[in-house]
Amino acid sequence: MSLRKRVLVLGGADFFGLHLARRLVDEGYHVVVVDNLTRGRDPKEVAALGAVPGVEIIGGDLSDGATWAALPRGWAQIYLLGGGPLPRVIEADPVRVVRGHALAALHLLDWAAPGDKVFFASSGEVHADGVENGVVQVPTEESEPVVVGDLAEPRSAYAASRLLAEAALVHAARAGRSRVVVGRFYDVYGPRMSTDHLIPQMCVRAVKGEDPFLVAGPHRRRAFCYIDDAVEATLRLMEQPAAVGEIVHIGNDSAQTTVGDLARMVLRIAGVEAKVLAEPAASNSPARRAPDLSKLRRLTGFEPSVELAEGVRRTFYWYRRTWRS
Repeated sequence: MSLRKRVLVLGGADFFGLHLARRLVDEGYHVVVVDNLTRGRDPKEVAALGAVPGVEIIGGDLSDGATWAALPRGWAQIYLLGGGPLPRVIEADPVRVVRGHALAALHLLDWAAPGDKVFFASSGEVHADGVENGVVQVPTEESEPVVVGDLAEPRSAYAASRLLAEAALVHAARAGRSRVVVGRFYDVYGPRMSTDHLIPQMCVRAVKGEDPFLVAGPHRRRAFCYIDDAVEATLRLMEQPAAVGEIVHIGNDSAQTTVGDLARMVLRIAGVEAKVLAEPAASNSPARRAPDLSKLRRLTGFEPSVELAEGVRRTFYWYRRTWRS
């Protein structure tokens, strides 16, 4: 296998990494996935990915320098994925989450060679406190100010760890230490995602036929992005030299909806008649979140292709096939 065709996907045994690895194989790459293979990983999905010709999976803790020291060199592309923020994990063990994200990025900073092409997956969560405090506009551009709220709040601490990583890697890229692109993801969803996340959770509850159908914060507004579109945008950024050293928002700005309307959409697709009842939203859940994709469009010409109803339909059918009570 030519070195030109080898891709390293770090932290790649989660939802986004599974989809990205499959797409990279379809593009003709040999993919090596490095992951700690612990919490939040679906063993069946990981095993299925490992069985795909052209994919290798290696166990390794990316917060440990020894893992990095053992990695070979000579990759066409390198992806460092942090995983989407699971509220229960962030709340239960914020030290592990913050430490893991920050150390992985700093190890990458020291390990990467000047010619390496690197994608770092960050999160639109970095703007959440600014939106809640009325400082940041929605839809949100990359140039909007970043506000970190009370660091005693686990999700604010999570956002701070992502910002630390972004700052280190962007300045490394601009100093010529490596060719880094930072993507901030906004509400990506789809098959194989943990049911801790909103759309998969709703799909499973609809499969179970819950009635009444409780919805926390139904008036919250979100802009959801189907996984295939998020992967496409990521690959386009990696092929664009002008994206090096830039932070770029990734999402779908045409799919804004309220959480209540989303619940009703899931129930319609499921063919379930249930009463939707409102519950209070979590205190740390922003009332609005949506990206401005002007920069992504300018750099890559990207346009989301999967409408919300179609993406939710695909997602629901996958969970209906695979969910077991």
